[in-house]
Amino acid sequence: MKNKFQSYFLNVVLILSLTTFVLYFTLKDNYAETFALLKHAKLSWLFIVLAAAILYQAIIGLILKIITNMSNSEYKFRQGFVNALVASFFHGITPSASGGQFAQVYVFKKQNVPFSDSASILWMDFILYQSTMVASVLFLLLIKFKYFYTLHSEFFLLVIAGFIVNSLVIVGLYLIVHYKKLYSWITTVGIELGSKIHIVKDKEKTLNSLNTQLERFDLETKKLKKHRPLIFKVVVLNLIRLTLYYSIPFFCAKAIGIEISQGLFINVLALSSFVAMINCFIPLPGASGGTEATYVLMFSTIFTRVGATSTMILWRFSTYYLIMLIGGITFAVFKLIDRKKEV
Repeated sequence: MKNKFQSYFLNVVLILSLTTFVLYFTLKDNYAETFALLKHAKLSWLFIVLAAAILYQAIIGLILKIITNMSNSEYKFRQGFVNALVASFFHGITPSASGGQFAQVYVFKKQNVPFSDSASILWMDFILYQSTMVASVLFLLLIKFKYFYTLHSEFFLLVIAGFIVNSLVIVGLYLIVHYKKLYSWITTVGIELGSKIHIVKDKEKTLNSLNTQLERFDLETKKLKKHRPLIFKVVVLNLIRLTLYYSIPFFCAKAIGIEISQGLFINVLALSSFVAMINCFIPLPGASGGTEATYVLMFSTIFTRVGATSTMILWRFSTYYLIMLIGGITFAVFKLIDRKKEV
C-alpha cells in the first residue's frame, strides 16, 4: 500500500510538472491576453462547461447501471456514478490509463457485484464504447478529412495512426475471433515475429493471455447479441457521451467570448476527437503535457493561438483536474464508508 501511495504521489508530481512546463511555453508570449479573456469569462457558459464535464461522468454511471442490471437488478444509478468517478480518477493518475478497470473491479466488489459479473460488465462496456467511439471518429474523419488534412498535414498522420490503433483494438478482436486463419497466423507467425523483435518476451504467456482475452470477448459478444434493446440504449448513450465530451471546447469558446458560428460546431467535434486519437500515443498519466500541447496546436486554426490557449485551460480543468479532484474525494469517502461498515 505504501509503495502504491508513493507511486501515485510521484504520478501527481509528474502530471503537475508537465502541465506547468507546457503552460509556461504556451503562455509566455501571450499570458496577458489569455488571462484577460479568462478574467471576463461568462458565468453562464462556465456553468455549462462544468455541468457538461460532470454529466459526461453521470452518463458513464448510467451505462454501468444498465449493463449491471442484466445480472444484478438491484444495482443503482448512484452506485454506477461512484464507480465511474473512481475509475476516472485512477485512469487519470496511472500511465496509459491502466488503473481504471482494476479500481472498478474493487468498487464493484464492495458494491456486492461478484468478480465474474464485474469482469463481464466491464467487457461489455468496453465492447460497446470502443465500437461506438471508432464509428463516430470514422464519421468525423470522413466528412472533415480534406479540410483538416490541409490545415494539419503534419499532425494528421498521427491522427490516422491513433484511429488505426483504436480501431484495431476492437476490429482486430472481432476478426481474430471469427477468422480462424487469422487466429492461426497470429498464434504462430505473429507471436514468433514479435519474439524475434523483442515485443513479445514470453511466447507461452502471451499465447495464454491472448486465448483468455479472445474467449472472454467471444463470450460477451454472444451475450450482447441476446440483448439488442440494451445494445441500442447503450450505443445511443455512448453517442451522447462522446458528443458532449467533444463539444466542451465549443462551450469554452462561448465562455470566453470567442465569436464562433454554429457552423463550426462539427469542426470542434472533429478536432476534439483528433486530440483524443493522438493522446493514445502519450503513455504518461493523464497524457499530461502532450494533451495540452496537441490541443493548442489543433485549435489554434479556428480559435487563434490566444483563444486556443484560453479554452485549453478551461477544457483541461473541467475534463481532467476537476474530475480527478471529485473522483479522488469520491474514492476517499467510499473507502471511509466501507471501513465503517466493517467495524
